[in-house]
Amino acid sequence: MIKKIFILILSLLLMLIMAGVCFKMAIKIHRHINRPKLFCTQAVISKLNGLPVQDGLEIFVASSLDRIFLNGKTLLKPSFSPSASISAARNDYESFQIVIDSPLKDQPGVFLQTSDFVNLKTGNKISRDNFTWGLVGFVQTLTPYYPVKFVGLWPDPLIPVKSYDVKAGTTQPFWLTVYIPESTPAGDYLATVRVKGLNFAVQKISVNLHVYDFTLPKEGHLKTAFDFYGFLTKYRYPQKDEESSEAWHARLDDINDKFMVNMLKHRMNPILNIDPTSQVELSSIDRYRALGLNNFAIGKHGGTFENNWPKDDPSIEEFSTTYQTYGEDLKLNHLLDYTYVYTWDEGEIGNPLVPKIASMIHRAYPGLKNMVCYHGFWDPAQNPDWGRDIDIWTFQIDDFNEAKMRQLQKMGMEMWMYISGPSGTNSPNLALDFDSIDYRIIPWICWKYDIRGFLYWCVNFWPTVDPFKSAKNTEWEQNGNGLLFYPGPDGPWDSIRAENFRDGMQDYEYIQILLNKLRILRAKGLEAKYKGYFDQSIKLLTMDDSIVKSMWDFTKDGDYLKSRRDAIALEIEKINALLRTL
Repeated sequence: MIKKIFILILSLLLMLIMAGVCFKMAIKIHRHINRPKLFCTQAVISKLNGLPVQDGLEIFVASSLDRIFLNGKTLLKPSFSPSASISAARNDYESFQIVIDSPLKDQPGVFLQTSDFVNLKTGNKISRDNFTWGLVGFVQTLTPYYPVKFVGLWPDPLIPVKSYDVKAGTTQPFWLTVYIPESTPAGDYLATVRVKGLNFAVQKISVNLHVYDFTLPKEGHLKTAFDFYGFLTKYRYPQKDEESSEAWHARLDDINDKFMVNMLKHRMNPILNIDPTSQVELSSIDRYRALGLNNFAIGKHGGTFENNWPKDDPSIEEFSTTYQTYGEDLKLNHLLDYTYVYTWDEGEIGNPLVPKIASMIHRAYPGLKNMVCYHGFWDPAQNPDWGRDIDIWTFQIDDFNEAKMRQLQKMGMEMWMYISGPSGTNSPNLALDFDSIDYRIIPWICWKYDIRGFLYWCVNFWPTVDPFKSAKNTEWEQNGNGLLFYPGPDGPWDSIRAENFRDGMQDYEYIQILLNKLRILRAKGLEAKYKGYFDQSIKLLTMDDSIVKSMWDFTKDGDYLKSRRDAIALEIEKINALLRTL
């Protein structure tokens, strides 16, 4: 009897164990089935495209929007080819990737050698000095709270190298960027990239470049506000042995300046928060303005500083003289139109402290603009006086409500949006583990909804973690949120995200140039005569559902997005040719 009971208990235990195992397997299978997949391996794609195989390795070209992993997989359907074909305006940057896949053996000492671009018809050249390349580095991600296609080593940092050892069984991308100088004549150019290594013969990649006959302005039309935490650089650039404190701080100042110059190179305005009464800080603005700065914050209180305003009315009013002086100095230096006060950041809409501060700033100097950031929108019907002194309303992208936004726009309020931590709603984000097109689509979304500015909280948040080794740079379960540039030995190293965001900002300028051409034709009274030009241009400038359907639904087809940009460019050239005949 005891033996039978023992066998029965043992059987029940085994059944429970098996049930538990089956349950875990079911959960695992469910998660596996419902997890978005990476696209097929590059080897399959390369065979389909007939890409050449030489010395046991494949070398081919990929788009700047292709996110290529070490196993050769991509996030979306890739654009692989044996040669590069790119187009750009003057004062424009255009990037692509050269990818090396070596399945069988190590490839030591790989490096790239670029030539000048030459117009074979005219002999005009673009110097190879405008053609740069670097290694695509990989950063370890963690499993976040939002859905991702992959957890592991993600491609992101762009690392300057003289050569690199490509390991067997890996797929290694290299990033190449061409800058088109403003003096470049339009036309078709050809360059060659020679790919060299110790174990294989030189392979040549042709690069065809079409230069459009127009120039992007240095100062862009879309305002941006990206904070740079200068106080964090000391963690990545510590004081050297036998380096004096004075020399160290001078080096940190120089490094911080390099980061901000590089931000402007990527069409990201540093928030700055300058003191307009400081000649040192004011003089830096002149230099940054020459590099494209179109917008910056003033003062040492507000959203950047965790809303560090006093709480009582008399103390708030004591700032009136300070902001009056700020306004007068900015007006005197012709900078007032380029500034804002980052008055408040997040918190509760309806906080009675906010209108007191905003009112004080307006009374101190009416030309100063109050900018606030909030989840959601102020409702004038519920609290009619609360937001009357707010000039710029910056909403979090996941709280977008077009009807409420239009209501505030009709009241004369300028609309900006901002992106913070990933939400899982499919809205674009600047975190590391998103499709590359997410970074580029942001300015297109701003254009669709008449959003005049874009804010991001930080580009260099790296206080405790080595950003080259771990993407967990914050206390939250996110990857690379608040980090768009990496700390190189002497200054910033770029990221795939920063490069693609700049591409989107450049796309935005194509849109603005075409829009301005239509205004010129209209001012000459030629709208009816050249109706075909207007119809085609308006069609191209309309962000229909095929480009952006909503904040959470937009194209993932990089080739399609680029084709719209190129169509806009061709229309600009057509109208330019027409205007030259008038």
